[in-house]
Amino acid sequence: MSIRNTLLLALSLSGAMLAASGCTGPPESPSAAVTSHPARAALSPTAAVAQAELVEALQRSQRVAHRYTVQGDLPEGERVKGSGVFDPVARKISSTIEVAGGKSPSAHQRIVIGNDNYQREVGDKVWIHLDLKRVKPGSLFHFDMADPTGLVAFSSKIGSVKQSSPGVYEGFFSPTQDGMKPFLPVGAPSIISFGMVRAAFKATIDNQGWVTSITVELTAREGPKLTMTTSMSGHGKPHQIKAPAKAITREADDIYYNS
Repeated sequence: MSIRNTLLLALSLSGAMLAASGCTGPPESPSAAVTSHPARAALSPTAAVAQAELVEALQRSQRVAHRYTVQGDLPEGERVKGSGVFDPVARKISSTIEVAGGKSPSAHQRIVIGNDNYQREVGDKVWIHLDLKRVKPGSLFHFDMADPTGLVAFSSKIGSVKQSSPGVYEGFFSPTQDGMKPFLPVGAPSIISFGMVRAAFKATIDNQGWVTSITVELTAREGPKLTMTTSMSGHGKPHQIKAPAKAITREADDIYYNS
């Protein structure tokens, strides 16, 4: 596998870097990323209740096995769609991500079982096996199995919330993490939020308390508004996630562990 393909694989599957604006650098300060609503503003009693209900549903949904699908906008007219199955108890995830509409379309698959990471470009016969215990925490190839779909990160960055109708919650969130690290709205892949001035969301919860959809809307200082929708289903149901056969896997090159 070439270095170029190796890096494309990492960027597409690790949730590392897909820019959400045309900016080349971060805003002057973390607070400049979202100016429409401060993430930690004081909430009214009604808003506080709505936020607590939504956060509880997000965290509850993240703790059980579920399926998800993602579709949304990327810069420069690209579109992303993905699907996956996540089982946090078994520490397993299987996902497919496709980026289309741009100059470099791509489609990749990932399977993670514990610390064993397998990934390949769709259509390839061979899977690359990566030992996540050997990957450096700050590496492009690092994978956060504790929160691979970003629900925990998202719940911690919610600012204001209102319940607009039964089971429907709307509000704003901060799309940056401490230190201006990339933030995963939900689903896949991750979006770097440099240049965002407004980050709104709409979440739907069913009558059993499971989160069934989250739509995030990011507005940049320059460029188009970006929308991404994640749908979730099959909460708490068993899902089959198996490692690829050894006959069609090979070990990762050292570049994965030295980067």
